[in-house]
Amino acid sequence: MRKLLIILMVILFLSGCYINITKTDKDSSESIIPPVSKTKENFSEKKQTKINISELPKSKEETATIEGVDYKVSYTLFDCSKLSPGFITYIPENMKTSINNFGDGSTTVRIETSKIINGQFLHDYDYIEITFLPRNVDKSYAIEKVKGLANKYKLKEEQKIFNWAIFQRNGVYGVIVLGEHEGRYFYIIIHPTLESSDMFNPIAKNVIKEFIWVDTGTRL
Repeated sequence: MRKLLIILMVILFLSGCYINITKTDKDSSESIIPPVSKTKENFSEKKQTKINISELPKSKEETATIEGVDYKVSYTLFDCSKLSPGFITYIPENMKTSINNFGDGSTTVRIETSKIINGQFLHDYDYIEITFLPRNVDKSYAIEKVKGLANKYKLKEEQKIFNWAIFQRNGVYGVIVLGEHEGRYFYIIIHPTLESSDMFNPIAKNVIKEFIWVDTGTRL
């Protein structure tokens, strides 16, 4: 009889421990999971990271590291907000720009340095080219288009340079990268000459880093 009582007491004790452990786990899990209202507040805080374009300065200085040496480069605001989709960025103040609209619905924005030889401007020197493909273009067409250009410019390496890229290739003649914004595909070409690549590539990457979409206030 005594043995039976001991067995019953042990069973009751273990049962009590099990109940207490379960209750403690529940309490701790409730303290870890934030209330719904708190989650909504955090979400709205993330939405507030939108960049207010109207408050951006007209010019700024950035550091470009060229062959291990830091240089100060003066940049000026480049406003393409009237394009669709519109964007702004900062470009070196000595670079030239042009915008061309084509019959197929594509648009190309070109940012370049010009070189004068024998009184003639050489425009195919160092440049960044941003091309918006026609709106009816799908992803597979956009990729094939950029693949063709990559082959044309002998860009065969697959180094991941830009995290937002859908497709990208690079090589000694530059970089080509495909992206998408609000359903429209675009590609960017960074093309330095061989003798100026060490200097131009860091500057070009700063131009891409400063890129902001006007409609969403977000970067690439």
